Amino acid sequence: MTYTLKQAYVFGNTVPVYSVRRIADVDELDRIAPAYATACADEAVTAWAMAGHDFTDLFREWLAHALTEQEVVVAERDGVVVGVSTWMALESAEPLRQQAEALAEQARANPALRRMAAAVALPHPDVPHLYLASMAVVPESRGQGAGTAILRHRLTRADTERQPVYLEASTPLSAALYARHGFTPSGAPFALPDDGPLLHPLWRHPALTRVSHVQNT
Repeated sequence: MTYTLKQAYVFGNTVPVYSVRRIADVDELDRIAPAYATACADEAVTAWAMAGHDFTDLFREWLAHALTEQEVVVAERDGVVVGVSTWMALESAEPLRQQAEALAEQARANPALRRMAAAVALPHPDVPHLYLASMAVVPESRGQGAGTAILRHRLTRADTERQPVYLEASTPLSAALYARHGFTPSGAPFALPDDGPLLHPLWRHPALTRVSHVQNT
């Protein structure tokens, strides 16, 4: 399914238009992994967790797992991947607890993974929901609607399927973006250890009015 951003985001004489689609073919890993690495490199949690370490292989492994077991949605412009997001449909928090335990075990042998393990072992709603695990846009395309295009695409489907969505925003700017798409605070913000970033847990109920609009158009 491809979604084309219909609202124009004008910067000078440029009107970015994106196609958004789910990628389920691991053969595309080599094409999207570099964009994902570039987009995530200065993201607040990633920058804090990496702290001078190279986790390229680990991130590639996670992205490959997401392609086969979860959901990867990308935004492309002129055939180039500029935004990547990963989503998980969860019945409970148990899969995330298992992931956190596995990474904590790895961190015992590799202390460089300690912060990454802390970033994964977060409080999480223990009810059925869609989890936006990550979303990042390459630096040169930020502020031009790529993240909005991804959200509109996936949240429209979540509304149709009556699926609530949860995420942790890592900056006030990203929290403001999500608020514009119907997310509201879900508990108090919490900080990661070692002077890590303050995360804002956000929850979004399915928007029935948007479901009605989609069904009638």
